[in-house]
Amino acid sequence: MLVKIRKIMDLMLSNIAAILFLISVLSAFLGVVDRTFGLNLKTVWVEELTRFTMIWATLILIGIGIRKGTQTRLTLLAENLPEKKSNILNIIIMLLIVLLFSILFFYGLRSAVNNRTQMSAVMQVSMFWPYLAIPFSSFFVLFEVITMIYESALAQIKSK
Repeated sequence: MLVKIRKIMDLMLSNIAAILFLISVLSAFLGVVDRTFGLNLKTVWVEELTRFTMIWATLILIGIGIRKGTQTRLTLLAENLPEKKSNILNIIIMLLIVLLFSILFFYGLRSAVNNRTQMSAVMQVSMFWPYLAIPFSSFFVLFEVITMIYESALAQIKSK
């Protein structure tokens, strides 16, 4: 069941991130072309759109990156510990990640709701949407890390 959910999440989140990165690149390119050639297209909004789409695209991929091990990690201590202690350290680190992203989820959601009436400077979009990226991505990180803890505990039980 978890495998199916993860496949769907991987597909959805990766596609959404790809579309957001594409929008980000195209809007930045439009802004550069406008400034370089003096086309006077009034593209003052592209910087804001680029920033918002880049933030969303980057943040929603964090959970997938943690599960696949593509996030930067310091492994010096874990590599020099016996396997059992290394597994314990890994679970402690995952619990700390759960704590951190729970805080980010709670305060990010609160921040998004508190800033819903504030409008962005140029596009006049509610700041609720850019701020919502933090709890949205935190939710998926929490899902990934909690399922990793569950799978790790299951593997420990099966190995005994």
